[in-house]
Amino acid sequence: MSHTGVKDAYEVVLGPAAIRTVLSLPDPGERKELADALRTELINGPNAHNELRFDDAVRTYPDRGAGPDNVVYTATPLSFAGYTAVHRRLNKEELKRLRREQGRSTARQGLYVIDILRAESAFTRTVPRLV
Repeated sequence: MSHTGVKDAYEVVLGPAAIRTVLSLPDPGERKELADALRTELINGPNAHNELRFDDAVRTYPDRGAGPDNVVYTATPLSFAGYTAVHRRLNKEELKRLRREQGRSTARQGLYVIDILRAESAFTRTVPRLV
């Protein structure tokens, strides 16, 4: 899916966990709202000031760049139902592959959405077992 704004246009590729979250929504209207949020809010969206950037060692970064060798992941709160998207930028090779696979031109930038977390996923729902 592609966001169609000119300045911040980007491609969105969903990973398996993100796909499961979208498909778990029973209402097609909710799926559309979530898809719209993913298309418009991951780069310079309304909650950009609340994003958290981190690397695979869970070191946080205050700006969009880490180091040339580091992949930086971003957790972006979405305006839809308290969900948070965990994503990273697609590299040039991944964008080329996407162009080939889709058989169309793509935006200059893209994001791989690893997971889409519900707000309540921060809380455990199990009852502790006593030994």
